Amino acid sequence: MHKMEETILRPDSKGRLNLGELAKGVSSYRVRKEENGKLTLTPFVEIPFSEKWIFENQDILEKIKSQLAQDSAE
Repeated sequence: MHKMEETILRPDSKGRLNLGELAKGVSSYRVRKEENGKLTLTPFVEIPFSEKWIFENQDILEKIKSQLAQDSAE
């Protein structure tokens, strides 16, 4: 089971929320607004365009993951 954190944030006079440490390492969010007003933020981390090919090539990606796992085991 996942640990859930709950925080109350208050918007400023322009309706902005400061996520502070909650947004650490996040470059953007997808926001979904439900009919009942509930907002769901889904965090995203972007990668440089020059590295995009790695994630599009499953063979290369698996080799990199395997090498990283070996390196961390040593």
